Amino acid sequence: MKKEFLALLLVMVISASVIGCAAAKSPDSAQEVTEQESKEESTEVTTESCTSETSEEAVTKDNEKEDNSALVTGENMLKNGDFSEGTDPWYTFCQNGNAELSVNGDGELDVDIKSVGTVAHGVQLYHDGFSLEEGCVYKISFDASSDVNGKILEMRFQLNGGDYHAYYLENVTVGKDKQHYEYTFTMNETGDPAPRFCFNMGAIGGMDSKTPEHHVYLSNVILTLEDATNRVAGNWAVDIPDIAVNQIGYLPSAYKSATLRGAALTGSADLINEATGETVFEKKIGSSIDDPDTGDKEAIFNFSDIKDEGTYHVEAGGVVSPSFKISSDVYNEAFKASIKMLYYQRCGTGLSKDLAGDFAHPVCHTQSSVLYEDRSKSLDVTGGWHDAGDYGRYSVAGAKAVADLLLAYENYPDVFDDNVGIPESGNGIPDILDEAKYELDWLLKMQRDDGGVYHKVTCRNFPGEIMPEDETEELVIMSVTTTATADLAGVMAMASRVYSDIDKEYADICLEAAKKAATYIDKTETDTVGYKNPSDISTGEYEDVCDIDERFWAYAELYKTTGDKTYEESLKTVLPDNGYSLGWQGVAGYGGYAYLSADGQDAQTQDLVRQEASKYSNEVISNSAKYSYGSSIVGAYPWGSNLTIANNGEYLFIMNGLVDKVNKNVADMQLNYLFGNNSTGYSFLTGFGTTYADHPHHRPSQAMGVTVPGMLVGGPNSGLNDAYVQNVLQGAPSAKCYADNSQSYSTNEITIYWNSPLIYLLAAEIAQEN
Repeated sequence: MKKEFLALLLVMVISASVIGCAAAKSPDSAQEVTEQESKEESTEVTTESCTSETSEEAVTKDNEKEDNSALVTGENMLKNGDFSEGTDPWYTFCQNGNAELSVNGDGELDVDIKSVGTVAHGVQLYHDGFSLEEGCVYKISFDASSDVNGKILEMRFQLNGGDYHAYYLENVTVGKDKQHYEYTFTMNETGDPAPRFCFNMGAIGGMDSKTPEHHVYLSNVILTLEDATNRVAGNWAVDIPDIAVNQIGYLPSAYKSATLRGAALTGSADLINEATGETVFEKKIGSSIDDPDTGDKEAIFNFSDIKDEGTYHVEAGGVVSPSFKISSDVYNEAFKASIKMLYYQRCGTGLSKDLAGDFAHPVCHTQSSVLYEDRSKSLDVTGGWHDAGDYGRYSVAGAKAVADLLLAYENYPDVFDDNVGIPESGNGIPDILDEAKYELDWLLKMQRDDGGVYHKVTCRNFPGEIMPEDETEELVIMSVTTTATADLAGVMAMASRVYSDIDKEYADICLEAAKKAATYIDKTETDTVGYKNPSDISTGEYEDVCDIDERFWAYAELYKTTGDKTYEESLKTVLPDNGYSLGWQGVAGYGGYAYLSADGQDAQTQDLVRQEASKYSNEVISNSAKYSYGSSIVGAYPWGSNLTIANNGEYLFIMNGLVDKVNKNVADMQLNYLFGNNSTGYSFLTGFGTTYADHPHHRPSQAMGVTVPGMLVGGPNSGLNDAYVQNVLQGAPSAKCYADNSQSYSTNEITIYWNSPLIYLLAAEIAQEN
């Protein structure tokens, strides 16, 4: 599985808007953290467009100078440097200090530093949304003062990710008299389309946590390009051929198509058997359609009738697609890797060299965790999976992920073996169940004696790009929520069914936990506010202002597992009317499936649930028919769009025979999209395909410099929710808002619950083929 990197010109000098974040609340930090990893729900978006150009970590470089006439010198590259428009887009991050921003009567930015913290970036003022190009000369100037003499500002232009190293750094000493400061520097490293400009104002120059409150005043902050004579152009993105295919390949009986655009929309398309060089299928290209989500004219080349195993590619208009296979075992390796990804995410244990290879590490996060609401109490909540690119553990996310695994095993047990390569391999139990149990055991620890379930356990802030054993800050358990409690009830009821023939004692433990959780939500009012972080916690919220669907799922699973009509009566009182889906925020799809597949339902309730469940399957099918890639998303692409795509494929499989209409071809299309038949040119599964996501926002991969295989990245996000894509993708069609760059946490992070529906989708495809 090779990576092919070819040329796409680096975006010129860009000045882009930054998504507004409240001052002193962004979790961005120069050395520790760059992202606001807010765990966005896949249905939430803010805009439908980003830019037509993509940008990526440089892998090759054009050493020739290029025409620089398009570069503009003398213009301020920083927005609102005179603060005439308030404080945006200038923000603060307080790692362990405290500061507030305002504009004073003299038109100056007033940084009110209430506490400097214990590190230089304990208080940091920053500005994103510009670019630095290699070989160019820049000038930064500003006026500054402080109400204390000798205040040191560490001024940095730095990489906004990785090791956060400075491209240019100056320690600036300011005092009570306003002074003008001016510095010139050359960008001597490979150009950066999304760096950070910041002033660290924390524990520097003798200041410490005992330093009293003080102010820094800034005005007339101007960054200009002075000289582009020696600019070096960089190659920043993959070559995107005008023919998109599933780069891993197709099962013989599956729906198979390529999407043609640009130069490929000429004459006819040919399917070539690479072993013989012969054309095995040819079709004249019909009329193309305009796809507003990609900005392209496109056509479909459907070759589903070809079932002979082999290696193929598509040719059209002189364009050659990536090679791919048609084979009954084409997904076996990706399937196993997508499951083993969860082992790599294990918390509270070490990963051994013989099983984890490059990703082995010592034991992590074994300390007791304190209760946020009562710091005098601590609990053992070790274990479980690290949720995503960070090391937090979240109950709602974990429950969704385990639910997908249990459903996959419950519906397709024969596709799972005992040889994935985890510590439990060879114990006679399918590894998927061993892995699910690792998370279930942790979820059980998150339940209180009264049945309530704690929402999450994390440190107070996201860590930098470090290995898990190096995150040693205090772990904090956050409050009980009804969403976490109901989710636990649902997934534990599922687990009691699945493990009943394997480990009856464990199945009984799970059922008892589910019943306790249901009792808790019975006695607790519906939550319309949801979990919100307090001011000193900046890790993911998994906010949810509606817990009706979670309650519905809990009661439906308990009814299916026990047959107790009491749960059906409770279910009738919380029938969701906010849509059926399989996300972490919207779990009505799980409840709908559980109820419709149970025995002895009330006929009227069954009909109501079927109608609602059918609406969503019809929507998925309708959306997939609109444009050539078969994506079930139309319009804005949300944060975690690949979750939506994978969930929708899973939804069609689980609802087959339970709702009015299901189309397996549409489920196949979702998998084809994830593996390369999309407008970005990428297979979104790390390590698999011709051109695959290889720079995920995933701390172990970033720290080791080697990417864990088998991780599904988030995919296009037209909300542009991180500084990198805001800088390089402004204005592009929604389906192209993706960057394979570790700084882009809103398009290129990974999570356990993005992998889990992919595992289900692959299990279903493999089972139906065999």
